[in-house]
Amino acid sequence: MRLSVRWIAAAAAGLVLLLTGGTSYADSAPSPSPSPGYSATGTWQLLALVNQHRRDKGLRPLTVDSRLASIARSWTERMAASGVLAHNDAFFSAASHRSLGMRTLAENVGWNYSVSAQNNAFLASAGHRANIDNPNLRVAGFAVVRGTDGRIWSTEDFGSP
Repeated sequence: MRLSVRWIAAAAAGLVLLLTGGTSYADSAPSPSPSPGYSATGTWQLLALVNQHRRDKGLRPLTVDSRLASIARSWTERMAASGVLAHNDAFFSAASHRSLGMRTLAENVGWNYSVSAQNNAFLASAGHRANIDNPNLRVAGFAVVRGTDGRIWSTEDFGSP
C-alpha cells in the first residue's frame, strides 16, 4: 500500500486538531442554503423517484406532459409564495378536462424539507399513493419549488389521456 504525502499531511493535521481540540473551520462553516424558487433538479428527482416506485410495482413509468408540468409549476409557486398548502380546484374542472383532453386527473400536493422526504410522505399516505400507483394515470407534470423559509413545496399532477 502506497501512501501519498498529501494523505499523510491531512491525517497529521486531523490528528493535531483532534488532540488540541482545535476547530476545523471547514466543518463548522454553515452550508449554503439553496436559493428559493423553482427547482428543475428537484422536480426531475421527484419524477425519477415516482417512476422507480412504479417500475418496482410493475407499472409503466409516467411520461411528462408539458401542459401538466406548467400547471404544476404555477400552482406550486403559488403555494410556496402564500405558505398555504391546498389542491388546485380549477385543475379538476370540466373545462380543464376538456382543454387538456384528459379523461381522469389527479393531484398530490405537499411540502417537506427534502425531495426524498416528500416522496416518502406521499407513499406513506394511502390517497397519495393511490394516485402514484394508478396504472390508468400515464402522463404527469411535477414541480418542486423551494420557499423562502427553506421548505420545498411540490405538486404531482397526473392525467389519463
